[in-house]
Amino acid sequence: MLMTERNVKALGVDTLSLDLGINTGPFPVHYSWLPSGRWGVECLANLDAVPAKGAQLICGGPKVKGATGGPSRVIALI
Repeated sequence: MLMTERNVKALGVDTLSLDLGINTGPFPVHYSWLPSGRWGVECLANLDAVPAKGAQLICGGPKVKGATGGPSRVIALI
């Protein structure tokens, strides 16, 4: 629904994974969301302080050769 009806481009979660857990497989979010050109950020803090609409997100992360992700600094401007 987020992909087809809302045209959402990114997800942010306060957990360790976009899916249910690290080693639970089959990782449906990773295998459907990420290959569709969308992105996700895990392990965010204070999401309850960010409004549902209107905030701007700044996400900066280093490019790591051969990696599919890495540590980032994330700031929400309210």
